[in-house]
Amino acid sequence: MNETDLIIDRIAELILTCDSILFTSGAGMSVASGLGTFRGNAADIWSPLLQEPKYDYTEICDPVWFYKEQSNSIEHNTANFGYAFWIYQHHLFTSTTPHHGYLIAKQWSQLDHMKYAFSFTSNIDGHWRKSGWCDASILECHGSIDYMQCVRNCCDSVWPTNDALKLNIDPETNCAIGPLPLCLHCSHLARPNILMFNDRQYAGERYNEQIDRYEQFKMDIIETKSKLLIIELGAGTTVPSVRNESELAFKNKKWVANFVRINSSVEHSTIEDCYKNKANRLTFKLTMDALAAMTLIDQALNRKLKTAK
Repeated sequence: MNETDLIIDRIAELILTCDSILFTSGAGMSVASGLGTFRGNAADIWSPLLQEPKYDYTEICDPVWFYKEQSNSIEHNTANFGYAFWIYQHHLFTSTTPHHGYLIAKQWSQLDHMKYAFSFTSNIDGHWRKSGWCDASILECHGSIDYMQCVRNCCDSVWPTNDALKLNIDPETNCAIGPLPLCLHCSHLARPNILMFNDRQYAGERYNEQIDRYEQFKMDIIETKSKLLIIELGAGTTVPSVRNESELAFKNKKWVANFVRINSSVEHSTIEDCYKNKANRLTFKLTMDALAAMTLIDQALNRKLKTAK
């Protein structure tokens, strides 16, 4: 076995010997499904932004667009242009099938010896739920394209997106055509329940419910003295929400944990020295994309299960 094969074998063993598993995932998790990251080699750029060099992802993913004048304008400075971006994102996410790695994660979570499993993700595509994970076991820390809220957060509530973002886009102006979605509770516009840049009106009702369930997951680990395995998948450093959570969970002294970091980038797969060589706490990194890594780990795991019979 080469070094990579040995690491894969060790990770498979950790899955078989842990009691609970926490998947933490960023945009890199969805690349094998055909979705892009926001930066780097796998970045997916909405084509109208190529015509507007003054805008990048951080500018278009800002709630300021929802307060602009409603107009189908070629100037790309109206609410309709901002909504067109989210219409594009909604179509992309809902029309894409989650890759096989999501099913592998679900299968690992259902192994006979596994007491608890949870998914902490910054992805807004809803693919953990789409692949069979229930809401009770997911925290979408940046929200989800599958839910809407009031642009002014009139009552902190959210509701399913359904057809609200199934609007046409004018190919000449790249603006949404037709009436923009309205809040179910007042006369203002509705927007995706996604935590955007400079966002002071994010409705936290659903997020807070997910936080409560995540806290219960952690309490269950503490009460049952479960050995936790954290598997981080495709989490970058630009917005390090997921990496921070992985590291916090790993170093938490209330439980014993091991940590696996999987990322296609050499830089992003690095684990800082301060997390290594901890008593009763192992760390492993794999520099490959999430699907490839999970497939190889699953093959090693199944070989072990077959040998054990």
